Amino acid sequence: MFAIYNIQGRRFRDNLEKLQKVRQVNQGEQAAFHENVAQDETLVIQGASAEDQLEMQSAKGIQAYRDQLHLNQRAPIYHVHQLMSHPVVTIRLDTLLEEAHRHFQTHGFNQMPVLDPQHKLVGMVTVQGLLRLMTIDQDEVRYLTGKSVADAMSSEVITADPVSDVRRVAKVMVEYHLDGLPIVNEHDHLVGMVTRSDIMRAVMNDPPLSLWT
Repeated sequence: MFAIYNIQGRRFRDNLEKLQKVRQVNQGEQAAFHENVAQDETLVIQGASAEDQLEMQSAKGIQAYRDQLHLNQRAPIYHVHQLMSHPVVTIRLDTLLEEAHRHFQTHGFNQMPVLDPQHKLVGMVTVQGLLRLMTIDQDEVRYLTGKSVADAMSSEVITADPVSDVRRVAKVMVEYHLDGLPIVNEHDHLVGMVTRSDIMRAVMNDPPLSLWT
């Protein structure tokens, strides 16, 4: 499940297919993911029949499949909440740009979710977004006076539900050129953050990944 938030709050919440309708993706830039990634949020084992798939989704079936292929015994990653970072470092909507720059330096991130005074997600701001509001005054580089995070953040932010299939989250990141995705539950509470680095660590640490077939 995915959602879109802006300064007015949540404007969309539905599955990946509906997201692709309200936020069009350049067809030439879509990644060549397995077809099942766009159709199902359950574990898909490539080459298995429909009946085998149902059996494998039971604990006994999955264990039998793992034993057959001599897979490692660690629990596989299915949902994004299993690899997201939390609690999330955020920044306020009204934070002035110079203070926001110091906030980024302190935490070492290149992007942060933006919250309004009611602690609701309203956007994402990046270091690049801050840099676009810098000016040169008498050979001195400084931020534009009176500008805040509200002037530098993205107008809309795509989020994922905590139980979204990791493959579908990766697909959204690739198609919409996102480095990270806030994780927001059905009550509009920000509960985590997942980045491309988080997904890459999962790929490296959990071979063989039947999840990604």
